[in-house]
Amino acid sequence: MDQDAWERLFETDGYAKYLASNRSGALRAMIQEAVLVAFSPDRHAEADSLLRLTPDVNDYQALMSKNFCELAARQEDAVRFLTETDFPALLDRANRLVKEHLPRRVSFGKVPLNDLHLICTIPDASVRDHSVLLDLNLAMDMTEDEIVRMLAHEFFHNYREMAVPHWLTDPFWKIFNSFEDEGCADLIDKGDHPETMYARVGASFEALFLDEYQNASRTLQKLDSLLVIYRADPVEGSYAPVDDLLLFNGHPTGYHMTRLIREAGLEGELIQVFDRPACFAELYNKAAAWKNARGGDEYVLSEEMLDYLYAVEE
Repeated sequence: MDQDAWERLFETDGYAKYLASNRSGALRAMIQEAVLVAFSPDRHAEADSLLRLTPDVNDYQALMSKNFCELAARQEDAVRFLTETDFPALLDRANRLVKEHLPRRVSFGKVPLNDLHLICTIPDASVRDHSVLLDLNLAMDMTEDEIVRMLAHEFFHNYREMAVPHWLTDPFWKIFNSFEDEGCADLIDKGDHPETMYARVGASFEALFLDEYQNASRTLQKLDSLLVIYRADPVEGSYAPVDDLLLFNGHPTGYHMTRLIREAGLEGELIQVFDRPACFAELYNKAAAWKNARGGDEYVLSEEMLDYLYAVEE
């Protein structure tokens, strides 16, 4: 491909939205490498080797290149999938589903979410600029019901993004915001074994996710300890010790928290505070206390943490 062809690819709506970040240059280079290894006749041996590879959790290039190689090997299936799937119907089902997980006060009509872009990157989905970006290779491996639930998950992020106060930059508030955002969305589509989503990516991803999910109490306890240190010597902006606890963008810890809230019969209350991380943390504490009264061993956040989060939101 010449430079003009690359630019035409990157200027398509889906890739333009995907690349609209401070990592645009690195992502473009990785996509170019993935395309070349997947579709260049003189790199077939390398592509075959990638198809047999289980990428390491930190090797983003290998993960992306393998995904492109898998798509290259099933181009006819991809054309059939794109031709035969009724995507508007799936989007409509997803939009109706997500409304079951949002409070009535959310103004659905004022939140634009009209576009679905199927692109090839890594096996994942995301919302960018009120559009859903869904990896084509991943979508082809899912049932229509799974696609609907995944789209509803992404719709949830879109609606919530319009409601939360993004001007708040406190590191502790931000991590609980991520826990609530991903944990609530995961209630829509992850089921009893959320780690299996990452089995599609590789065993190392699945194992790391499962470890974080099963040790959510450990993460929450660390946050309590870090708050004591931070308040004695606060810093402006991000705080690396807190940032380091946000693995998988908060999915494992957040989902552990929201599943516990649902188990305690508090999901209705969770929906009402879907955009209030301080209320979410307090609701988690209620669920943890409920579980512990029945023989559980869940970590209960300190009152200092709850007071701190509420103070940030005031």
